[in-house]
Amino acid sequence: MRFGRPRPQLVFLAALASIALLTLVIGLATRGEAPAPRRAAPTTTTAQGGRGGSATTAAPAGEPIRSTPGNLLEGGDFERDLAGWVPLGGARLRRVEGGISGHWAVAIEPAAGSDGSVGPGLTRRALATAQAGTTYEASVWVRATVPDAQVVLALQEQAGGRVASSDTAAYGVPNDAWRQLAVEHRARVSGSSLVLEISGVDLPTDGRLLVDLVDVQEEEE
Repeated sequence: MRFGRPRPQLVFLAALASIALLTLVIGLATRGEAPAPRRAAPTTTTAQGGRGGSATTAAPAGEPIRSTPGNLLEGGDFERDLAGWVPLGGARLRRVEGGISGHWAVAIEPAAGSDGSVGPGLTRRALATAQAGTTYEASVWVRATVPDAQVVLALQEQAGGRVASSDTAAYGVPNDAWRQLAVEHRARVSGSSLVLEISGVDLPTDGRLLVDLVDVQEEEE
């Protein structure tokens, strides 16, 4: 009489034992290993430039143009051209990027060899017809590229080819930053023509004034 299990069963049991042993070995080998971390997708940040720029970089967009309801003159933001503006004291006028409003401003550059009798600047004639007793205010944003610059604003009435009356205001512009300046004038002659002048005092030939956002308003009584 033969005892023991048939050979096929022994083979099957041996295979199961081998699989169990292999599973145990793999489990011991991988125990304690942390799964690989998931890599985050890269992100891109675009920096927004400030005002200004240089000859080697593209000029950034300026601030949105601010509306000035009631402005008596057109072209005071210099966004289109310099139509209507006339240089003073032999100055050269150029439209440049980097205004206080929008993209453009006007640069006043003194002429070499100027006698200095009239400061370099710009003027706008016939900007409105004045009414006697009415007060007008002109405001303008100015920046100087030299320290301690002096700027003079003049608001005049002209009649019959001469100055009937005027008011002036002088300001110091201590550093290279935009400042808003203003001058007021109460008209005396009805039908006279309002004229605005903006000029620098003793501006060196290597300096310049930047002007933007010129606004002339009729003041309410």
